[in-house]
Amino acid sequence: MFKKIFVALLSFVVILTPNGAFASSHAKSLQNLGMEEIMFAQMMIPHHEQAITMSETALKKSRNQGILKLSRQINSLQSAEVSQLTYWLKATDSSMTMDHDMKMSGMLTTKELGSLKRLTGAAFDRTFLQLMIKHHKGAIEMLGLISDSSNAEAAALAKAIKSAQSKEITSMKQLLTKIK
Repeated sequence: MFKKIFVALLSFVVILTPNGAFASSHAKSLQNLGMEEIMFAQMMIPHHEQAITMSETALKKSRNQGILKLSRQINSLQSAEVSQLTYWLKATDSSMTMDHDMKMSGMLTTKELGSLKRLTGAAFDRTFLQLMIKHHKGAIEMLGLISDSSNAEAAALAKAIKSAQSKEITSMKQLLTKIK
């Protein structure tokens, strides 16, 4: 019995102990992040946060199973990417925001967001999909900042975002054809 408790405690300590080797190797992978990658992170965090907000609204308002599934997927993927981008900024001691305003492609206006939140039923579903397609296309445009990055992590993230959001755009277009 004592042996089982000891093994369980030891396992628990190993799991909770920070992995210095991983942190060190990950920090090394971020050493060559340049101005483009930092600017991308500063812009994409609020861009993703808006998509998450839109998806949370859809989870509350929509009854369309395709939209609900898509919204959960967007929340999951983009929340993980926000964490990754936030880590980049913290690890490089960069500001979480840009020092100046920059128009980000695909971002919804306050008026568009407010209008979306007031809609219900098929009108909500249709508008949500149209606005999220616009939003995703904007994110794909923004990938130009890092798609040819010399940083392997940044280049891989650009590829992953492009793949996921391109597939989601295709799904959203298909969902749109089914809404009356």
